[in-house]
Amino acid sequence: MEWDRGRSGGRELIDFASRLPSRGLEFNARLSVGAVTLTHCTSRPIEGRHLGAAQITAAIHDGATFDMDWRGGESDRLRSSTVSHGRVHIGDGHLPLWVRCNASPSFFAFAVEESFITEIWRKAFDGIGDCFIGTSVGIEDPVIGRLAALGRLELNEGGAGGRLYVEGLAAALAVHLLRSSGLSRRSPIPHKGGLAPRQIRRVLDYIEAHLTDELGLVELAAIVELSPNYFGEAFRISTGRSPHRYVMERRIERARDLLWDADRPIRDIAYAAGFSSQSHFTANFRRVTGLTPGRFRRSLP
Repeated sequence: MEWDRGRSGGRELIDFASRLPSRGLEFNARLSVGAVTLTHCTSRPIEGRHLGAAQITAAIHDGATFDMDWRGGESDRLRSSTVSHGRVHIGDGHLPLWVRCNASPSFFAFAVEESFITEIWRKAFDGIGDCFIGTSVGIEDPVIGRLAALGRLELNEGGAGGRLYVEGLAAALAVHLLRSSGLSRRSPIPHKGGLAPRQIRRVLDYIEAHLTDELGLVELAAIVELSPNYFGEAFRISTGRSPHRYVMERRIERARDLLWDADRPIRDIAYAAGFSSQSHFTANFRRVTGLTPGRFRRSLP
């Protein structure tokens, strides 16, 4: 990460995936999973400087209305925008904005590694050459708003859904950005069916062998050489469940078998079934079965 910090005209590159502090930006909550970072931030007033991000970012303002002066990375034209609750900023790190505002705005952000979006660009859109996402400030975008609501819930729950779920949201966001803001104005290449029997067998065998690992959407898609969003769609057609849902149910099934051992601590079972913590195990076990692991164990004969 490079920094060039002048008093009022410096350039700053914000790395949302890094734990290092950023000048004038406070991370109220942050969850970094695979290629995706979900975060809620508050910014101090900005006297006037260039801001960019290390990731491709969609930020949704969730505070009071404020006014902002800004200038695009490749433009000399100064613009003024009134940004209200729910408005969206979309940024590509290659095109930093010059920004000035007197407010302290708060926002939720999806920050997605460029390589993740490029993979979708190349395989889902048959994209050729470099891919970038156009910069937008203070726009209304209901699709991003809905994805942000799901992402914010996942952030509040501490990532209970896991990497596959978060990357699934990011894949949907990437397709939307590429269709509406990026180089491609066409829809993704249509996907007509599910995975071939040999493909689904390879994926399911891999999941079973790595059930305790932190499985990612890109990782599973690479097994059958599909883009992440295509893989998610094809997997759902073949199994009737999303990759995230399938993996979660398999982990719960393994945990149910392990819970028959009354002497084994529930914390140990959580890790043995592939969950990152006992709290994540409990939340997902209740979501699938309607019972906590302890209550389920007490119901066994």
